[in-house]
Amino acid sequence: MIDLHCHILPGVDDGSATDEESYMMARLAVDSGVTAIATTPHCNVPGQFRNYCSETLRQRFYHLNELLRQNEIPLKLYTGMEVYVTPEVPQLLRQGKLLPLGDSHYLLVEFGFDESRRFAEQMLDAIRKEGFTPVIAHPERYRFVQTERECLLRWIDEGYVLQINKGSLFGMFGRGAARISNWCLGEGCLHLIGSDAHSPFRRTTRLEDVWDYAADCDSTEIADFLLEGNPSRILEDQPVRPVLAEF
Repeated sequence: MIDLHCHILPGVDDGSATDEESYMMARLAVDSGVTAIATTPHCNVPGQFRNYCSETLRQRFYHLNELLRQNEIPLKLYTGMEVYVTPEVPQLLRQGKLLPLGDSHYLLVEFGFDESRRFAEQMLDAIRKEGFTPVIAHPERYRFVQTERECLLRWIDEGYVLQINKGSLFGMFGRGAARISNWCLGEGCLHLIGSDAHSPFRRTTRLEDVWDYAADCDSTEIADFLLEGNPSRILEDQPVRPVLAEF
C-alpha cells in the first residue's frame, strides 16, 4: 500500500515531534503493509506553519530517509506537502515554493473546514490553470461538502482528485465526516484513501485496518485500487480515475 498524506516528517508541524516518533510511525506503516509514504507537512497555514520549499525542509527529508536506512526500515519516502489554500497559492506555485507529490503534477491541498464552496472552486480552477492537478485532502470534513455532497461529483467531472481520510470512515472526525466518507466509498466517489497520520499513537500510519474495511464494504479489488493502484499512478504522474469510473 502507498500513503500519500502523512505528517511523518519530524519537528515541522503538528505531526511527528521527534525522530523517535517518526521511526515508530514508519515501523507501524511497514508492519501494516505500507511500502511508500509521501511526507506531507502542513504548508502555508496562516499564523501557524509556513514550510515552503527550502533547503532546510529538504535536509529534514534527507535526514528522515537516512534514519530509515540506518534502521533497515523498507519504506520509500516521497516529497510533498499539504498546502492550505489561500489566494496566494497560484503565485506560490509560480515561485516554486510548493512541492507536489513526488515529482508529479499532483498537488495535495486542503481548505479551512468552514470555507465556502465558491472560494474552493475558484481556487481549484486557479491551481489547475497553473498546470497542477489538485488532490483534495479530506473533502468529507468540509462543512459545505457535508451539506452539498453532490459537489464531489462535479469535482470528479472537473478532473480533481478526492482523497478520503481513513479516520473519517471510522467516525474519528464526527458524524458528518463519517456519513460523507462512507457515502463516497459506497458510491465510488473517491480516488484514494490516506492516513493523514500525525503520530504513532493516534491517527496512525496503519493502513491494514482501512484496507480490510474497504474490502469488506466493496471488494479486495477496490481496496487495492484505492490504497495502491491510484496512489502509484499519482507518483508516476499518470492519470487516475475514481472508483465509480472503474468498477
